[in-house]
Amino acid sequence: MDWFIISFGWIGLAAALVLLALLFSTDRLRTDTSISRWRDLTWLSWAAVAAYLLHNAEEYAIDLYGQLYAFPAAMCANFGYGPYPDCPVPPLFFTAVNVPMFWLAGPIAALLSRRHPLTGLTLYSVISINAAVHIVGALAAGSYNPGLLTAVLFFVPLSAWVGYALFGKSGLSYKAMAFLVILGVAAHATLAGSIFALRTGAIGAATAAALQCLNAALLLGAPWFAERFGVHTAYRADEG
Repeated sequence: MDWFIISFGWIGLAAALVLLALLFSTDRLRTDTSISRWRDLTWLSWAAVAAYLLHNAEEYAIDLYGQLYAFPAAMCANFGYGPYPDCPVPPLFFTAVNVPMFWLAGPIAALLSRRHPLTGLTLYSVISINAAVHIVGALAAGSYNPGLLTAVLFFVPLSAWVGYALFGKSGLSYKAMAFLVILGVAAHATLAGSIFALRTGAIGAATAAALQCLNAALLLGAPWFAERFGVHTAYRADEG
């Protein structure tokens, strides 16, 4: 597995380029071709997958300064750990965070978006909070962190546009938007809690990795239950 742990960011980058070609040169990832792709919920669901794969490439392939696999070391430093091999968070942990969530849960959510709009947008829960984490971290440190560039270039404008175009009077309810924000906070809290638990020895590496798989399952399951049990998600796209 060592080669995959080091290479998944590059593999994701290749997948992102394929997705971008499909998104912008075909209608295969759209539900309604009578409206702009920028107002098509399914298209925007797939755009979230592509955006996060590009983000992963900056974090785990090559960052703005040409550093390879830069995010794990940066994250260890942020939590007060020494550099590898002294950092207690194993590289496998980062693979477990990203592959189940953005290679599996994200595409599945996009496939479900035609019938389950809130589920389709579930990656935006992570994107919006992750952008804030990168930006606040950079402002606090006064320096770049791996992932900041794609967070600013892709996550911030995509999140703002989805909030404007798909929620409110003619789209999903603001209650649904609040649910996604809370879900994103919960996902990041689980991630941070796993790292602290690793540091204290409360859990082992295998348990921490398993929790990240459960996090990915939460991103699919929670919006689906919310749609069924009380969160208003009636959706109508307008060309507007």
